[in-house]
Amino acid sequence: MKTLLKLELKKTRLWPCILGGLAVVAAALALGSMFLAIGHTTSGRSDPRLSSLAFVLQMAMVILLVGFSLVAAALCNLVFIEPYTGRNLALTLSCPISRDRILLAKLIFVGLFTTLSYLAGTAVTLTVLLLVDRLVGSLGTDSSGSLLVQVLLMMVTSLAGLIGLVGIALSLGFWRRSLPIMFAVLLLLDAVVGNLLSLSPLLSALVLLIIFLASLPAWWLLHRTLMKIELP
Repeated sequence: MKTLLKLELKKTRLWPCILGGLAVVAAALALGSMFLAIGHTTSGRSDPRLSSLAFVLQMAMVILLVGFSLVAAALCNLVFIEPYTGRNLALTLSCPISRDRILLAKLIFVGLFTTLSYLAGTAVTLTVLLLVDRLVGSLGTDSSGSLLVQVLLMMVTSLAGLIGLVGIALSLGFWRRSLPIMFAVLLLLDAVVGNLLSLSPLLSALVLLIIFLASLPAWWLLHRTLMKIELP
């Protein structure tokens, strides 16, 4: 398995995904900073949500979730769709290794890169926003322990939702053999989820967990489809 993971690392062009992740973090920082600035204005302080640090962090995490779902989808295209639908199909299927092991290696590779990049991006974004908030005068009204619990809840559920969003979009895109369909489905789901996440942390956690559970059959169907592919 270690050899397969190294092979995936060598043959996959990760720089576009890394640059995309950096762009997502920059966008989340920009949005979060904008909401912090609004929260410190007179009109912002009159709005309970805009004057809440938890809401500012939640909106930043919406951008992180949407952005990293697109980065993960681009990586899935490189790891799944191109090898199984392009000119490298014969090479992929002719490897003297079971398809289950190849697919597992690809899943682990995508999962590790997505999880580590998302957690790193989230940690950087939240740390910078918290430092900026402390420097300009905190918007926080809850205790630090309560805020930490909310942040951890958002991180865990967002990561689960990220897996779910990518799984559903990837399965539909692979089923239709169409990269545009995969991204169209993902953008539609991101738009719906993004609007729901702005309502409340508990509602967003519930929605993301539902999406994750709904993606499990999609991942299973993707596995089944890949196992049945034959050379033309």
